Amino acid sequence: MSSTRAPDGAVFGDAERLLHFNRQLIDQALALLAAHQTPGAPAYEQYTGPHLRHVIEHYEALVLRNTDSIVDYDRRPRDRDIERDASLAQARLRALKQHLAEWSDAALEQSLNVHGKGGPDGEFDFVTRSSIGRELVFLASHAIHHFALLQVYCERQGIATDPNFGLAPSTVANAPGAGNPSTASTKESV
Repeated sequence: MSSTRAPDGAVFGDAERLLHFNRQLIDQALALLAAHQTPGAPAYEQYTGPHLRHVIEHYEALVLRNTDSIVDYDRRPRDRDIERDASLAQARLRALKQHLAEWSDAALEQSLNVHGKGGPDGEFDFVTRSSIGRELVFLASHAIHHFALLQVYCERQGIATDPNFGLAPSTVANAPGAGNPSTASTKESV
């Protein structure tokens, strides 16, 4: 396991970095919610609400699962109140961030079964082995995907976001000027 130094001087191992990264993504969602509460901002439920509900419920499926050894993203509640109520979405995001702050390195190594639906018409069920850490990698990628969709909307609506909102970490790291000389003359978007 490797380690790196965070901007504040703390040393993070791989598991700590993954947890920290997921908490940073939740912070980005919270910042987006705050941007929707500024005067003149479009209504949260118009476009942002459904995307954030989807992201929140995926995180909750893992973080708040009833069984230690099973996660099923397809059987989430689809709570439409999260789509309509920005303060409820904020509360749920803050609770997720708090739960993730309490997880240990060892928790990420825990094995679990991922249950889901497969096939173009959802015609079969499947189960596959994974780990908490691997599922956090999935959730981060999944959140960034939805943030990328939201970024386009935010740009059109004049909603300010972080410059890296909706960008994959590898895209940011390999962007021109990011210290990678091989990308100096190319622009990468995904």
